[in-house]
Amino acid sequence: MTPDDLIDTADPRLPPAVTFTSGAELLMREGIVESITREGVRHIATSKKYARTWPFGLDKPYPYGRAGTAVLMATEPFLEFFRTVYNQPDKGAP
Repeated sequence: MTPDDLIDTADPRLPPAVTFTSGAELLMREGIVESITREGVRHIATSKKYARTWPFGLDKPYPYGRAGTAVLMATEPFLEFFRTVYNQPDKGAP
């Protein structure tokens, strides 16, 4: 038996933390975005457009974590950002 044998891919519970890759997958699984890649999440995290509202990093409400070489983000604030900030239409859009 390997650790992969113990993972229930149908488990509806949310993980306590996500990486850029697993976060992108979770956003699509939860129906928050139609399509996004880890590169898309990284772009959003570093874009000037969302610099004020991205919740992770130095001087932000939530620190990034580490697991080996992976960057971790707390799941709930990650999802909340995408539900309430990212997924909102631009105010200047028609």
